[in-house]
This record gives sequence, C-alpha cells and structure tokens, in this order.
Amino acid sequence: MTDWNALESLRALVGQAAPPGHPAVTGTHVVTPGPHWVHVRPHEAEPLPGEGWKLHISSRAATLPAFADALLPRLVRERCRFKVVRSARALALMNDGQRSPASVGKAVTVYPSAGRVRELGWELAALLRGHEGPRVLSDRRVAPDAPVYYRYGPFRAQWHAGDKGTLVVRLHGEDGEVFDAAATLGYRQPSWARDPFGSEAAGEVPAPDDPGDPDHGAGAAEAPLLGGRYRVLEGLQESARGNVYRAEDTRAPEPAHGAARPTLVVKQARAFVAENADGADVRARLRNERRVLEACAGVPGLPAFVDHFAHEADEYLVTTDAGDTNLLRHVRRNGALLPPGPGPGSGGEGRGEREERERREERFARLCGDLATTLRALHDRGVVMRDITPRNVVLGPRRAHLIDFGISALDGFHLPGGTPGFAPREQLDKTAPPRPEDDHFALGMVLAYAATGLLPVVGAATTRLARERQLACLAAVYGTNRAALRTTLAQLLSGDADAGRGALLALATRPPAPKPAPAPAPVPMPAPASAPAPDPRPAGLPSHPAGAAVGAHLAQAVREALLSGVADYQFGGEYADFPAVDASLYTGSAGVGLELLHHREEPGVAKVLDQLAAHAHHGLCRVALPPGLFSGRTGTELFLARARAASVALPTGPLPGGTDWSAPEPETDVISGRAGVGLAALALGDLDAAREQATRLAALPPRTEPPHEDDASGSDPGFGYAHGFVGTTDLLLLVAARTPDDSALLRAAHTHARELARRTVRLAAASYGPGALPMVASWCRGLAGAARTLQHARELFDDEADFAAGAEQAALAAAAWVPRMETLGQCCGAGGVGTMLVELARATGDDRWLEAAHEVARHLLRRSLGPDEAPVMLNTEHQETPYSWAQGYAGLLTFLRRLERPESPDVLGPAPSR
Repeated sequence: MTDWNALESLRALVGQAAPPGHPAVTGTHVVTPGPHWVHVRPHEAEPLPGEGWKLHISSRAATLPAFADALLPRLVRERCRFKVVRSARALALMNDGQRSPASVGKAVTVYPSAGRVRELGWELAALLRGHEGPRVLSDRRVAPDAPVYYRYGPFRAQWHAGDKGTLVVRLHGEDGEVFDAAATLGYRQPSWARDPFGSEAAGEVPAPDDPGDPDHGAGAAEAPLLGGRYRVLEGLQESARGNVYRAEDTRAPEPAHGAARPTLVVKQARAFVAENADGADVRARLRNERRVLEACAGVPGLPAFVDHFAHEADEYLVTTDAGDTNLLRHVRRNGALLPPGPGPGSGGEGRGEREERERREERFARLCGDLATTLRALHDRGVVMRDITPRNVVLGPRRAHLIDFGISALDGFHLPGGTPGFAPREQLDKTAPPRPEDDHFALGMVLAYAATGLLPVVGAATTRLARERQLACLAAVYGTNRAALRTTLAQLLSGDADAGRGALLALATRPPAPKPAPAPAPVPMPAPASAPAPDPRPAGLPSHPAGAAVGAHLAQAVREALLSGVADYQFGGEYADFPAVDASLYTGSAGVGLELLHHREEPGVAKVLDQLAAHAHHGLCRVALPPGLFSGRTGTELFLARARAASVALPTGPLPGGTDWSAPEPETDVISGRAGVGLAALALGDLDAAREQATRLAALPPRTEPPHEDDASGSDPGFGYAHGFVGTTDLLLLVAARTPDDSALLRAAHTHARELARRTVRLAAASYGPGALPMVASWCRGLAGAARTLQHARELFDDEADFAAGAEQAALAAAAWVPRMETLGQCCGAGGVGTMLVELARATGDDRWLEAAHEVARHLLRRSLGPDEAPVMLNTEHQETPYSWAQGYAGLLTFLRRLERPESPDVLGPAPSR
C-alpha cells in the first residue's frame, strides 16, 4: 500500500499543482509543505492571532485516506487556516506515543475564527461521527462518538524566556497572569479563556472509572475506581500509551487484624496508540501479556494475572504487585551493584563502605539467580520474553520479577518490537523469528548494566558490534578482575544456544559472588595497561591505534557528522519547533558556531557558519532573552561577535534589546547568571565588565555548606561549575589574575579557592565509594569542573600546594570514572572530563594527563554505534539536542580538537586566528 500524501491530496483539492517545495497558490488557497505538516490558508486570510481555541482532529494512520476524503473538502469550504500531517507514515510515528506524547492523534489542526469555534466543532463532529482515532490527551472532546477535540493555546509560536533563560511556550493574560501553554498529557486552560462548548462537551470531567491523571487518587477525598472495583492508590507511570496505577481491590475480603489489602497493579492500554500496519495497537500487547501470564501461572518471578476489563475503547490489565522500584531506577539512584574497587587517591575504605560493597555483591548474586531461574522456567514453557530490560526488572522485597510481556512469543505468535540496546538487531529489524538466544542476549546486557551502571550502546549497527562494545566496556571497567562474570556475560551475549543455556544454568545454581577486588596500588595515574588490549581493528585503522590516531580518526568522523546533520536539525524543521528558535550556547546554534569557528579551513564549514550566524541573529530577534552565557542572550552575542570578527556573513539590522533577570537574580550561576556573564566579558576582552560581575559575586554572603560534603551522587548543583560554587570561584580567579592591583578581589578569590580545594579533596575520595554516581565526575556538577578551577588557582597562587593536590586528586578521580560514563557530552559526560584532562596537560606539561585524555577518546570509540572504521558517536533519534555543545557533536568536537591540538583554546578562550 502506498503512503498517503497530504500535499498531493490538497493540491488536487485546491486545483493547481506546484513545483516540489513551493506553495500552490490558487484564487482561494495557499498550500505550503513543511517537514511534518502541510499548511493551508485562504488566499485572503488575515494573519493568525497569537492565541485562541483550536480544534484537533484525530485519526488512525490506516484510515487516514478515507478520513481526509471526508474532512479536507469541508475545511477548504470553511475558508479557515488548518494544517494536516504530511503522510500516513508521519502520523503512524506521531501516534506511536513515545517521540512526542502530547501530539498523539493530532492528524489535523484547525484554527477557526473565534466566532466559529463552537459551531464548526459541532459540524465536524457530526461529519466525522464513527471515525476512529487515538484520544488527544491534551484536549477536551467535542462529542463522545467523534474524534474532534479542542483546547486553548498558541496559534503561532509563542516562545518566551523562562526560568534562567530557558525557552518556554507561554501565554500572557491581561492581568499579568502567565500560562505555560505547551501541550501535556492532561487538559489545561488559562483562567481568562472561557470554554466555548461549556458543559455540553464530552470529557469535561473524567469518567469515574477513568482517572486521566496518574497522580489522582493519593490523598484525594474520593480515590477513583477502575473497572468499578479497583481503587487507585497512586500513579506509577504516565504515558500516552496508557497509565499504570497501584490500586486495591475493593471487593476483596477485608484482611484480619486491620491489615491493608494486598496492592495490585493496573495497566491501561489506550485505543489506537502505537498501531502497526496490521492494526495491532497497545491493546493487542495487553491481550498478549494476559495470554502469557495465564500460560506461565506459578512461574517464580512473574506477577500473577488477576483481571482484564475494558472501559470504552481502552483496556486494562490487573496483576499482582511485584515491587516498588525497577532495576533502572535503583541503579540510577544508588549506583552500580559491582563498582570497581577503591582507586588511587581514595585513601582506602572504612568498614561501612566495605560492608556496603559486600551487600551489593550479595544483591547482584541474588539478582542473577532470580532472573536466570525465571528465564529458564519461561523457556521451559515455550515463552520467549523478548523485552528483558532494567525497566522491566522489578526489585521486590523477596526477589526480582520480570514484567511487561506484551511482545513475548508463545505458541507461534508474537508482536513486533523490542528495546534498542537490549534486543538483538535481528529482533528489532524483524529479520529472524523469536529465539531463546534473544533473551540470553538481553539478560547479558541487563546484568552488565546492573554490575557497572553503564547502559549498552543504543542503536549499534549489528548484534555482533553491540556484543563487542559491551564486552570492551566491561574489560575497561574491571581490567583483569571479574573474569568469571565477564565470561558468563560473554556466553549470554554470544548468540550460541548451548553457551547461553549453560550460562543460565550456572547463574541459576551458582551465581557469581566473588569478593571485591583488592584496591590497586596507588599510582599517580591509572596505567595504560589497565585498559583492555584492543581487538584487531578492521581495515581503515591501524591494527592497534595509538591514542593520537584514535583521536584524529574520531575528530574527522564527528566533524563530518556535525556538518552533515546540524543544518537539517537546526534549520530544517517547522518554524515553531524548539531548534528553529534555539540560538543558545548550551543547546543551540551559538554553541555549534563557536566550535566551528575553529574549523573554518575544513570543506563545508563556511557555509554552515553563515547559516548558524543567521539563525542566531534571528533567534535573538524572535525572543527577548535575559543575560546568560549558556542559557540566555549573552552566549549568542558572544558567537555573533566572534563570527563578525572572523568575517562570517551576518544579517544586517540591529538586534533588539533583551530583558532583565527575573527575581531572584541567578547571581552565582555560570549557565544563566552573573558568573557566566562575567566569563563572557572576559572572552570578549571587556575586563571592566568582568570585574564588575566578579566584584558583585565577591560581596555575596558565604554560601551555606551542604549537609553532606562527601555526597558523591552529583545531585548538588550548588557545588558544581554550571550552577554553583566552582563556577563562581573560577570567575573570581580569572578576573583576579588580570587585575593584580585589586587586593580585595584577590583575597576573595583566594578564600573561595581554599574552600574549594578542601571540599574537592573530600569529594574526590568519596567518588571511589560504592554509592557514587557518574555525575560526580562531570563538568557541570562534579570533579571535572573543580579540577579546571583549581588549576587556575594553582597558576595564580603558585606557592600553595593544596591547589595542585586538589586539582590532581579531582582529575584522577574523574578520569577513573570515564569507563563507566554512558553520557558522552561536554556538560554531564566524558567529553567534559576529556577537555579538563587536556587543559591540565597543556597547563602542566605533564603527559600523564594527555594519555588519560586519549583514554577518553578510546572510551568514545568503545561507545560507537558504528564499526571502528566508521564510528557513529550519537543516536540522533534518541539523543536530545544531538548536535549541541552541551550534549552533542559540537561538544565532542571541542574535546577532540583540543586533544589533537592541546594549545588550541576552549570555546570561551581567545578567538581563533585567521
């Protein structure tokens, strides 16, 4: 079946063809294609108002052609503006419910005049009575038997400066009221808007057995009943595909002695969401899950089936409650179950930490035994689970459970799907039938995550590559330790049925629980030999690439990926999309541009720089922003100034003024506050402006010390560079170094640096503990930012050993975390650690730091989605802002450029020379 195309249908309807990519203009309508929508307006239409009541009309992708045949002629006759999803394939992606949950079902958006909203809504509901489509969760429904919905919101892009300079969609009332206008999974309207349908609209009040809000129920006067009997106690998950609740059965007998009724889990499946080409949606998954649970009754480690019922078109599955948290959340909050032993500089561990490591060893052993036992029993009953992930492993009070059997295979039937990173490529691509080996592979990935806290590479080109990447990461984390565990996981990941079954049996009967490896002997830097010996490389790379070769190879691949994708991402979407207006240094065009200014000699860079400069200029014209280096107008102004100095073409015309900071001002913030504005002034050579900001920060009262200075979770933004003490201290040091006559500023810088050194040494020691989390090593909240700042203190106060020791201990600890960092970017990930190590190498002349930075490059290669000869560093479908400085390709390129040329500056350093 060919994909229905809105552009062709609309041009035929209005009676005139046009060249591809151009609007079709007739005497009545203009049809304009966009990347996701086709926009239609009457030729004589006035500009759209900024806001109002709009109609959303829902459709299934499978029935979109018939739906369009019925609806579009009526909308053309109405002579109002509207937009239509571009194709049936695009609607299927929208209705998937994962990419943009609040957009599910919105096949057509109509912008009627204010006086026609009510009448047109009823007319369209009558016209489309009986047509099916997913529920539009952000809206109210006009009539219960038609897919016509409405909400009050922006008609045009209404981007404004939010908290700390971030971009938000907002509406402003006449009395100063602010309404966050972005669509969510629940209906909202501003206080100044009056519902045009009043109480006649369907769905104004949630049905008593259909609480739309998963948080509804806990503490409510009357908790809602699902299916007329299951009282909601709390919401567990909110999703466009369906919510999940914890509930109790009101018809169950009262427990003796005043005990509470056993809790149950109620899972909702919303009609027509995630529908595939065969017409199967999430309700089919729910039915399949019931089938599997009934077939596997009595299998240990599975929830038991309780009930299955429908409410209107949606369906609900009720099971016993397996537990309060899943493995993904547990490791994210508490750290890996088998972290490496204490490292150099940790000062050894006390009894409490040793006992905690032993408890984690025992928990990991139980997890292995629980999951292996359950999986063997499932396979014995002919079930292939097909979705073993950390999210689907629930940690109960007595054992681990597997949940979510919607795509499981039994008796020759299964539904397509899988979780990237855990499902083998053949399962995701539907190129092989379900096999127990698929579950072996997924279990190996899950146990590797539980052990290390490192998720698998998401989107690896082949199953073999995914296996190789995971085993290489395990070797990098543990070195020669944990040999038995690594062997078992290799067997699970091998794809060999006998090896997988043998590994399952071993885990079920004698799960690995070795004592923690002894602490390595203290050394100034982890020796290169502690990393795994690289496997033979494919043709196109040296057989054993040295660090410099890896870095140069990655730099070329990252630069090519950035140049090939950033234009489509930043400028190729809809005008109202976030990337189209995001000109920030952190996630937008300014950050990409500041890095590419260092690559002007490379082919294609000049053209992209011109586009980025135009985009940044336009972004400042579209949204009035407060000052702010990474989030705000200051970083964008810095890029435009640097671009102008580099003779990049800039749009003509003045830039409008921005706004002031909203109260309370973000005084100490590098991302959006005074500290960042001061750093930008230094970058522009405006010492007086930088000094003004530093003086104001120096006059602030001392910050309250955190209750736990050795908290190595990275959860305290008040410590780090981005939002806290480290960034403020760095500005004071950098300005004091340029104004040696200002004794007050010099004293403030010294006081701050001394306190930072003390806190950093404690944090570095804590970062080796079993409960530490990867953010402790980051630029934004952790040790990478602290090490760079203490190096600046070392340079300014060269007779104080505490600063050198603090910088070195922070750098050692951050470098030790790199093999366990799944985030690769500058802000929160390995790229920021690598940049810090290059900075230390340049400042000290110590090659140890440069070798540690090359190890970061090797880690990037271990995380590549593509083979070594054609590395792909980011999955742009799953990574937010994939081309940005903060989390994307631009920030990775900053690190790799500096790794190749350590003398080259950071993006905030001196402007690159021509």
